[in-house]
Amino acid sequence: MKQYKKIYIEITNICNLNCSFCSKTSKKKKNMTLEEFQVILEKIKDYTNYIYLHIKGEPLLHPQVIDFMKEAEKYHIKVNLTTNGTLLKEKAKCLGSCQNLNKINVSLHCEQEDPNYFKDIFDSIQSLSPKTTVIYRLWTLKNNQLDKKSTEIVDKIKEYYHLSTETVDKIKKENNIKINPQIYVDKDNEFEWPHITTHQSRGYCYALKTQIGILVDGTVVPCCLDAEGIINLGNIFQEDLEDIINSTRYQTLQKSFQDRNPSEALCRSCMFKEKRKES
Repeated sequence: MKQYKKIYIEITNICNLNCSFCSKTSKKKKNMTLEEFQVILEKIKDYTNYIYLHIKGEPLLHPQVIDFMKEAEKYHIKVNLTTNGTLLKEKAKCLGSCQNLNKINVSLHCEQEDPNYFKDIFDSIQSLSPKTTVIYRLWTLKNNQLDKKSTEIVDKIKEYYHLSTETVDKIKKENNIKINPQIYVDKDNEFEWPHITTHQSRGYCYALKTQIGILVDGTVVPCCLDAEGIINLGNIFQEDLEDIINSTRYQTLQKSFQDRNPSEALCRSCMFKEKRKES
């Protein structure tokens, strides 16, 4: 049986923000129904122990997100969330009751104007189970250097968590720094969402080996970066995952990754695979 480290499930492609660094979608706005989510869980239960409730959209905006998480718990599937954090104050206590919330990534770099945004997030995190890992993301760096906005965010983290100068220096110079037993700060350069361009290159990718994605309409894609479903491998509502895995397009792409020569134009244009080039 094929095993993935994670499967991304887009329970909604609707977001309450409009950040400049996030690619725009042409797909119809939709919330996944609980019945559709149950179909997915039934079909992926033997393929992974972890799901990410995110590809595009803000998962906490979904009115049934807690029901979705509790449904996943019935299948002994752990949940990871990626959120812009604007709704954490509203949802934190309910999230704290979800024993299968494994990790929550909070994109502190999102573009919002609420003056209470950071304090509300920091306060809300305290309602989560201590078993839930929290990642504060700063993913809009240039050349791995903190810009003015990111530096200001680090200062807010320092003030709230009473961090030492040594820890702050580590955050500025290193990556994935633990600031307490539950919380980490993760930094990365602003990434470019893949789109088919004249820039084509070889390279290796973990898509299909360790992960797949399922869009809100059921389209199965190789990874979380194909938010438009350009590489349509099948539809989970219409097919079993085993049949999708055994399809010609899936098998061809998987082999091409192993050969470091992606068969799909979108993958050849993706900058992420170049981070994973192997000698």
